[in-house]
Amino acid sequence: MALIRSPQNQHIKLYRSLLQKKGRQTSGLCPLEGVRLIEAAFDNEAPVHSLYVCDELLTDARGRTLVESADCEGFPVLRLSPDAFRSMTDTQHPQGLAATAYIESRTLAELPLPTTATYLCLHELRDPGNLGTILRTTAGFDADGVILLGNCADLYNPKVIRASSGAIFAVAAASASWEEVRAWAGDNDVAILAATLDASSFCYDVSYPARTALLIGSEAHGVPDELLTDTQLQVRIPMSDRVESLNAGVAAGILLYEVWRQQVSSNRGCDGEE
Repeated sequence: MALIRSPQNQHIKLYRSLLQKKGRQTSGLCPLEGVRLIEAAFDNEAPVHSLYVCDELLTDARGRTLVESADCEGFPVLRLSPDAFRSMTDTQHPQGLAATAYIESRTLAELPLPTTATYLCLHELRDPGNLGTILRTTAGFDADGVILLGNCADLYNPKVIRASSGAIFAVAAASASWEEVRAWAGDNDVAILAATLDASSFCYDVSYPARTALLIGSEAHGVPDELLTDTQLQVRIPMSDRVESLNAGVAAGILLYEVWRQQVSSNRGCDGEE
């Protein structure tokens, strides 16, 4: 394909449209920009649609390797001039590599269900940066899925994707109603535990069931009472009274670590070995 120079080229217009939710919904595609994100997409066998490359801007050796691999495997590779590439991105210093990938929509039934499992249920979490950070943390502690409840940030918002550092492709995520989550949890022996400031138990004083779903509320309002009544247990994170609450992403990280720590400990013998 000839070098694309015009910002009005149809491929560039498509990519720009994906920076908005409406464009992503219409096309079923999401935008990826930068070597690390695209590398993570390929490493996790994400459904990449096409690559956008500007050879003059792409100085990263890993990026060039990605392009060579994509060429060999038959992925569409579009080559752009520097001006054309800069016109479609929303970063100040583009690396010369972008891509589009198909959006994957999962149901609860499609989440992994191993014997020991940890899930994170996020209710009304609207900050894209928080959601992306939580996805990265979820992958870091080997959790098995993220469930989005209510009006959460769009999973494929570019800010979410960037904040996840590619973990969006390593973590299974599903959107569901609270009624669907309750039914799924009951059918699959998943205990739902809520994080709330009013809980009597500290997060490190309870034993987490083999299959646990941690319920985290919105940054502004926490977990609503009507959801708390349906949970098996509530826990809180011990903290100083100098602040009212923790950032949702920080709270999720602390709880995920505690569940992960207990799981790792239970898999070791008394001498500390696997």
